[in-house]
Amino acid sequence: MAEPRDQGGSGGDRRAGEEPGGSDGGRPDAPLTIAEFMRKIVGRLFIYSLFPVLFSQAFALRRHALNFAPPVGPPAGRIGRGEPLHFLAIGDSIVAGVGARRIEHSTVGHVARFMSGRLSREINWRAAGRIGASARGVRVFVLPELPPQAFDAILVSVGVNDVLKLERSGRYRRQLLKLLRELRRHSPDAVIACLGLPPLDEFPKLKRPLRWIVGSRVRRFDQVAREALLRVPDVVHIPVRFSPRAEMFADDGLHPSETSQRRLAKIIAGVMTPRLDASNRIAPDRAC
Repeated sequence: MAEPRDQGGSGGDRRAGEEPGGSDGGRPDAPLTIAEFMRKIVGRLFIYSLFPVLFSQAFALRRHALNFAPPVGPPAGRIGRGEPLHFLAIGDSIVAGVGARRIEHSTVGHVARFMSGRLSREINWRAAGRIGASARGVRVFVLPELPPQAFDAILVSVGVNDVLKLERSGRYRRQLLKLLRELRRHSPDAVIACLGLPPLDEFPKLKRPLRWIVGSRVRRFDQVAREALLRVPDVVHIPVRFSPRAEMFADDGLHPSETSQRRLAKIIAGVMTPRLDASNRIAPDRAC
């Protein structure tokens, strides 16, 4: 289902004090030319003219998604043997496991299994997912329910519902930053990964014109997330690509199938376990 486009999305990879787009020739504060201004105005007028249809389609899509239940099984457990490692997945329906029949066949269940095998450790995992939740919804309703014990690894999945709610990208950015900073305060030493947004315009359930607008917005929101992560230390971004083949989707045409979730989990574990292994090796030195 998903595969990373690159591994350079870590907030810790940028030099301290370097601003997004700093040395690459970007001009974030440069004034718009007349042509750019006119294109922006025409684009907005076009979107505004379609807004009643877009709102209706987006609302129907979210209502459809909210009708799906999470998989069978408890949202927490443990797998493997060895030194315990505490893993949290927090976010939307991907974390809740929608599209899988049982929790062990969901993305989170597979990530825990892959982590255990690669690290030879016992993984105590928790899936704190809320179907239909935006970044703010996860921060306000899910985060306060976490146990006080710190986690060693945290996977965050938010953004899709912000796009479908036609949320503003600036508001999404603020809520994502708040969520990540509160997670960092909760678990100061955790390895945190933020899952990128999938290309929703390739999802079979989306219809035109929502597909056109969503495709553009989801790319914009994913870029906003990448830039926001630069402000939170040691957070890695995991880009997502999605194959439009039928077997990659659950029956609802919106959520990933069990096959997709296993593939995605393998990629997530592949990104997070080297960082967990490195932090485990460094830990004894820090204690000296």
